[in-house]
Amino acid sequence: MIRSLAVLLIPVLAITVIFTRDPDRPSGTERVDWQAAHGQAVEEAGFDVLAPTNMPEGWTSVRVAWEQGDRGADQRWMVGWLSPQQIYFALEQSNAATRPFVDRVTREGVADGSSTVGGTTWQRYVSPDDRTRALVRVEDRATTIVVADASYEALEAFAGTLR
Repeated sequence: MIRSLAVLLIPVLAITVIFTRDPDRPSGTERVDWQAAHGQAVEEAGFDVLAPTNMPEGWTSVRVAWEQGDRGADQRWMVGWLSPQQIYFALEQSNAATRPFVDRVTREGVADGSSTVGGTTWQRYVSPDDRTRALVRVEDRATTIVVADASYEALEAFAGTLR
């Protein structure tokens, strides 16, 4: 009977682990050096590349990516931080087509008003399951998105660190 139970439980546990894992969230809290990739993005990007500055104590940079794209099109800059409360915050910028980029990063989010951060207006988006919130700013050369499973106030505070 125990063998039969083990035969049933092992696949169930494996399926549970696979399907409850969030692929957009870093698995660990190992710090990554984002500054080298940021320097490269600043040199190569066709837009003003932003990054968080003066992050408070306890914040850890855990993910970074710079994708050049073909002949300067479809460039993408991304840096992710883990807050002291273990909430993942991401900054993503791209000069790719705005709508598909916004849909992907906001998890098919819908407009939910606006926020003003440092005199700049950001559009608010919330995912259909009301879990993920994002602030989106569309400019001539790039779209900038700050996203997290957090309140708009927390996103505004994070966006306020961008330079």
